[in-house]
Amino acid sequence: MKARLNPTSIPLKDLPPEGRDFIYTRESGELNDGLKDLIGTNGYQVRFQLLPVGNAYNLVGTLETHLNLECSLCAIDLKFPVKQNLNEVLVVQKPLGKGDQQSKANHAHEWSDSGPDYILLDSEVFNVTDYVHEAIGLAEPIRPLGKPDCDVSCENLTEPVKKWLIPSGQPGTDPIKTNPFQVLEKIKLKS
Repeated sequence: MKARLNPTSIPLKDLPPEGRDFIYTRESGELNDGLKDLIGTNGYQVRFQLLPVGNAYNLVGTLETHLNLECSLCAIDLKFPVKQNLNEVLVVQKPLGKGDQQSKANHAHEWSDSGPDYILLDSEVFNVTDYVHEAIGLAEPIRPLGKPDCDVSCENLTEPVKKWLIPSGQPGTDPIKTNPFQVLEKIKLKS
């Protein structure tokens, strides 16, 4: 098996002192299988540099892709752009033993998103697929909107509402005015 130019598992202690650049795209294909549940067949580009810094590693780069989502108001399909700046410090830490606990206090670096964050690794191997998958998943909005100023006056809002309220096969009829709990009358419980 031929070694990949940009591996998905990076042995951190094998990095040269000047660091190394990594580039992953849909065309190179290293992350395609690991990201297909989030981005489908959309293109992506992940660029970062890993640099040894003392007993830690600095990861700086960018991530760009699109998510296939639906607008939370009008349900139209949209391609939500994801553009993330990556700025992490990777720290290799021995896994906690049985009965050990770890607590974390609020730190000043958490107040600002311009500085680096840190990731604790339990081995000297950095899994790129898991890291990129998590970064994309965290970028997905709770309420995606078709456009930044989308609200109830959206021109796309009336079509889905009409489609949902008009019985199928009967275009142009009045909206359904049935009680959704009428279905419960037909249910018989075995006792």
